[in-house]
Amino acid sequence: MRLTLIFRTASCLFLMNLGSIFGQGPTLAGTGYSNPSIIKVAPGQVTTLFVTGLKTVLPSEPMRATALPLPTTLVGVSVTLSQNGQQPAAIPLLSLQQIPVCNNGDGQPSASGSTPDCLITAITVQIPFELVLPPQGADAVMAVNENGNVSKGFRVLPVSSNLHVLNGCDAFPHQSLTACGGIVTHADGSLVTSDFPAKAGETVVVYAFGLGQTMPAMKTGDATTTAAPISGSTVTTVEFDFRPNAMPSNPYFNPKVASLPDPIAPEFAGLTPGQVGLYQLNIKIPNSLPSLVPCSSSLGVASNLTINIGSSTSGGLSFDGAPICVEPPQ
Repeated sequence: MRLTLIFRTASCLFLMNLGSIFGQGPTLAGTGYSNPSIIKVAPGQVTTLFVTGLKTVLPSEPMRATALPLPTTLVGVSVTLSQNGQQPAAIPLLSLQQIPVCNNGDGQPSASGSTPDCLITAITVQIPFELVLPPQGADAVMAVNENGNVSKGFRVLPVSSNLHVLNGCDAFPHQSLTACGGIVTHADGSLVTSDFPAKAGETVVVYAFGLGQTMPAMKTGDATTTAAPISGSTVTTVEFDFRPNAMPSNPYFNPKVASLPDPIAPEFAGLTPGQVGLYQLNIKIPNSLPSLVPCSSSLGVASNLTINIGSSTSGGLSFDGAPICVEPPQ
């Protein structure tokens, strides 16, 4: 997997009522991968801020960082983080991309779609590994700066892990979450798909953000030089759900089902060499599989196995899942 994998990843879009916030300067309209009631960030996490009110109109193609360590400013835009009343510190940026939101009522972009008031700017950042966790770091504020025009600060909650499995919607902000498959590869780096499903006993690689600190600790804004396992204080559990099109669920709270294997640990969970903030989980598919419905577009089966992953630390719990296709037993 090349470094550009990260630069091409933007989170699924959450929009608030935009009519009331355009025209008020840089304003946060959404963040992360869904609509959270609390904005959570973990050390080293790659996430996206969706901002309205910027005056800059970018080219149609995303503006991406082109060198490492990552810059803290792109085309005059920067993001700062302050904790415990300290001076704001600029955090690394991976990319900026603008999304038109105005239309003519028929779903088609309006003639004014390229004006600042009709654009949301997606700013993909890496939260510093040096993020201070509660209780000392409970007071955390982020702000967006555009050529000296600073947004109001918005509070974030530092957590030890905030797991997000990369999926097919991450590059397409307007796509429905129900149509997203996990970005999972075979050992040779090729994608697990309906045409090339995983097999019983195979070890697949699931890619994710937000698994927190590693041992050894990594430098914010730079690529990982060697495989770095997640911190020993983090417990990662995997559970297999063989229902067709199953949504991710928490493996810690699922009821015991006789047809499913017990939760297991991944063979490896940690940062991926050559990537910025990208984690991988090497997970072995069970040697023995139950009877499965094969993946089929005609049958409406986009996945027949969801790999549910839970990340538990002393500071809380996060979970997500990777829906994939596996070859039914013969």
